[in-house]
Amino acid sequence: MHAGGMTATDTTIKVPEALRDRIGRRAEREHTPLAVAIERALDEAEEPEFWREVRRYHAGLSDEDRRAYLNDRTLRDDLADPDDALTAEDAW
Repeated sequence: MHAGGMTATDTTIKVPEALRDRIGRRAEREHTPLAVAIERALDEAEEPEFWREVRRYHAGLSDEDRRAYLNDRTLRDDLADPDDALTAEDAW
């Protein structure tokens, strides 16, 4: 660790005071370090884009592609299988 608690891989960024204060308030509300508050905010911002991409991909599927997904056993939750509820430990 370096002085101030930073590691060799940490990076310092300059942000306007108002933004720093917003990040600080969020971190305080969430009881997390500033870096975690920033990471969570980015994750929240990126999630809607992920789902837009999923919808865009699914919109481009042909009926044949959709049927292939419906018939793909690996995509099923298999709730009808009584052994499906077993945990890995139960199966030992």
